[in-house]
Amino acid sequence: MRPEATEDSPLLTIFSAPKAFKGHVGIIQQNAIRSWLSLRPKPRVILFCNEDGAAEVLRGLEVELISDVETNSYGTPLVSSMFALADARAASDVVAFVSADIILTHRIMEAGRIAAAWSRRFLLVAQRHDVDVRQLMEFDERWEERWAAQAVARGKLHSPGAIDLFMYPRGQYQHMPPFAIGRTSYDNWLLWNTVASDIPLIDATDFVTLIHQNHDYLHAANVDVWDGDEARENRKWVKHWTNFYSIAHATWTMSAEGKIGPAVGWKYRMARPRQFLSYALRPSRGIRTRLRSWRFARRYGV
Repeated sequence: MRPEATEDSPLLTIFSAPKAFKGHVGIIQQNAIRSWLSLRPKPRVILFCNEDGAAEVLRGLEVELISDVETNSYGTPLVSSMFALADARAASDVVAFVSADIILTHRIMEAGRIAAAWSRRFLLVAQRHDVDVRQLMEFDERWEERWAAQAVARGKLHSPGAIDLFMYPRGQYQHMPPFAIGRTSYDNWLLWNTVASDIPLIDATDFVTLIHQNHDYLHAANVDVWDGDEARENRKWVKHWTNFYSIAHATWTMSAEGKIGPAVGWKYRMARPRQFLSYALRPSRGIRTRLRSWRFARRYGV
């Protein structure tokens, strides 16, 4: 049953699918979730997680923990089930699917207001800033002033291919294929399907700050997220490699001042050439992922 909206209802519902709260990954996931709960007005936060110990770690936080999610034959939770459950449980007209390692700043709330006032349908995305964070952070009223800007300045803006935020009106994606979470392609499909459906795809990189906390990939050491059976099953729904859209395929942009206009810069003109390059480098992706994981593992001493 869908919660009824009231004057005190949140303006945004955030949902995510965190991994086990262990080691460094556990630390950065707690940081991300606490940053979401520090937003004002406070959003509703829904976490799809059945990992042992999650309830204990999250005790005292105002989050809804859901473990009953539809899975595929491998037992992997389905993104489509999460989207449907989030629609049903949302306490707002705008929802956002966010990676569990992403710290959000208060501008995300304003971005949602602007986009919802501008169009009845939209998908808002943004590039992330990769930052090293190794400990639990404090999220009081002035945390953004204390360290967010400096962290972003020390970090690195990731390429448009990494998509960690999907903000959209509730109910917009009711017919999503059965994508397995944590495998390739569902994020690319969301962007491609949006554009193919004549829904505005908004790149809000200049307005919204996403702080991605760097981490290794040891949690997926035994899963081939790119070329395994589940990955191939996911990929078939995209139909053709030219449909693997990135943030650079956005049709609209949100400026630093919050103005929405057509996406006409070089970033968007180069989307197709970058796509060809990505396709050419696809066979080496597994090796590159393992090398990156090895480098972060050495950095964090795990």
